[in-house]
Amino acid sequence: MNSWIFEQRCFYIFDFKIIGYITFPKFNHRNLLPMRPWTTTFLFTLVFALAAIGHAQKSPDQELDSLLQLPLTPIEKVKNLHLLASKYRYTPPTKKILDTALFLSQRIGDNWMRSNSYYALGNYYFYRSQLDSCLSALDLAEEHLSFGDHMLKASILSTRSGVYSRSGDVLLSIDAAIAAKGLLEQLDTIPLDSTDRIKRKGKLLTVNNSLANLYLKIEDMDLALTTYEEAFSLASKLDNPPGMAIILSNKGELLHRMERYTEALKVSKEAKKLKEDAKLPLRYIALSNYNMGKTYHAMDSIALALALLNKALDQSQQASYERGQMLALAERGSLYLAQDRIEEAKNDCKTAYELAEKTKEVDAKISSCNCLYQVEEQLGNTESALGYHKNYTKLKDSLFSEKNVRNLTRVTMQYEFDKKQEAQALAAKARDRKRNLLLAASGLLVIFALILASFFKKRLQYRQTISQQEQSLKNQEIARLEQQQRITAIHAMVNGQEKERARIAKDLHDGLGGLLSSVKSHFIATHQKIKEPNIIEKTTALIDEACTEVRRISHNMMPHALAISGLEDSVRDIAERLEVESYEVTLEIQNLPKMDHTQEVMVYRLIQEIIANIKKHAEAKHILIQLYSQENRVYLTIEDDGKGFNVAKARKTKGLGLENMESRAAYLNGSLDWDSKMGSGTTVNLSFGV
Repeated sequence: MNSWIFEQRCFYIFDFKIIGYITFPKFNHRNLLPMRPWTTTFLFTLVFALAAIGHAQKSPDQELDSLLQLPLTPIEKVKNLHLLASKYRYTPPTKKILDTALFLSQRIGDNWMRSNSYYALGNYYFYRSQLDSCLSALDLAEEHLSFGDHMLKASILSTRSGVYSRSGDVLLSIDAAIAAKGLLEQLDTIPLDSTDRIKRKGKLLTVNNSLANLYLKIEDMDLALTTYEEAFSLASKLDNPPGMAIILSNKGELLHRMERYTEALKVSKEAKKLKEDAKLPLRYIALSNYNMGKTYHAMDSIALALALLNKALDQSQQASYERGQMLALAERGSLYLAQDRIEEAKNDCKTAYELAEKTKEVDAKISSCNCLYQVEEQLGNTESALGYHKNYTKLKDSLFSEKNVRNLTRVTMQYEFDKKQEAQALAAKARDRKRNLLLAASGLLVIFALILASFFKKRLQYRQTISQQEQSLKNQEIARLEQQQRITAIHAMVNGQEKERARIAKDLHDGLGGLLSSVKSHFIATHQKIKEPNIIEKTTALIDEACTEVRRISHNMMPHALAISGLEDSVRDIAERLEVESYEVTLEIQNLPKMDHTQEVMVYRLIQEIIANIKKHAEAKHILIQLYSQENRVYLTIEDDGKGFNVAKARKTKGLGLENMESRAAYLNGSLDWDSKMGSGTTVNLSFGV
């Protein structure tokens, strides 16, 4: 079979989400306030309206009535109507919607909206294969086209190219497509917003895909492949799965034409998967099934080919897509003919021929004529067979003539295109010169203004910098005085505490300790008078325990080892007492430097208070004490495996004596860090300079 199908449109609206193709640029209208495209109000109303319509599953007429009742301006209603028409993808209900849009555009006298409405109507006729009506609508769209609207002009030319291609006039189709591409490539993108830039790329993608299809149609395989690759690159950059799927489908057709059937089949399957993932309309899936069926036919896989062609025909009928029906019938007719299923072949090819006459599809007419010629000849209908053969020969000669002149046509079109480019380049240079003069004058004014502004700004910054520096010095002095005052207060507090501890320790040791010793001596001297030995033993034990406790308290308040042997022996003494109390203690002391007595007392008190917290709250079994120095700094680490605590909460409630311990660390000009989690033990780190 010699007929083929190319998919040309790459952008549509799916599920109320704009992917491209139908968008509206910025515009100002006489007698109307300037409008931004897709204002917040319009977007909100549009999304609300379309979502409400979609969820309610109304009929097209009900959707149209609902949309017209919305509190929108006429221009906003026209835009909504275009979107609603795209939702139905050029099915019969679209005609009434577009007629309403055209009526509103004419009533408000807005040529730009009228031109867009005629263009949308032309697309409706194009997809309904009403090519004459399509050209009439496109003529009216150009008649009302605003000067300088190259984007819409390129869209109109692109649709014209599709009409000429379907009518069999490949040369005119290529000419229109190249003109559309030229307009889009020469469009000044600087003043365009991001939406219009994406729209321009989308239209370039559409035109490149159409041009590649046309080059394939005239069997310029190399140029077709290059243009498909350009189109696919644009689709990838736009992240447009529908466009990528359609271009890949067309590439599969190219490989089929090159008789690379295995590759063609693989690419066609990938294209179908992409179409299904992108939720393209059913007619696009039908075309993929048709392409695969045609390729299986060429590979003599008759059963697979017939199944896919039947599926393509069913889907085209469901989508009311006459072109898809025509292609599937023509291919299936050729398949039936090869199997000598003459009557079935005749029915399919005749229906395909009638549809080709209606849609003016030259390639399908050639294929159908050839099929019917062979069918009638086998049936012995000589006159009818001769008529189909003459028609087939005439159509083939016309197509052959086009192929012979394609090189001449390309040269001619390139020449005309270069002439247009040269004229446009000259006009652009003139505009650039004028613009450059204005820019130069404006630039001088701006530079002068910037110099003045820079001078005053630097002067202001200089004053602000001086003021900030003065304030910073004041703040630093205040902070220094506050810190000095705080340290003095801490010194006084700590010295007072230590003196009071020493006094109490001396009183306990000399006073209460001596008194208890006297009590014990007196009791021993008189115990012979007591006849109960148990009472004597218990009383003696209590007196000994009281003496021990007094010595312990006195020792803790002013340890003898600290005064005699220094910090290291005092810490070892603490560790030994912890072991007596059944704690597993790991003690590591290394390289302790010479410290003054006050520093040793502060470190000792910190260790005492931390150990007291562990014994009272942690429920720990193992305690690690590390005390060492490095590079003129002393480091203390105490770690337990207890239940831990919430440090932030303890600081907030001022619990566990944290504030007092941090005051001692501040006295040493050091830092005290707590690391604790509930159930994970606690680690305390102290460091200070010596």
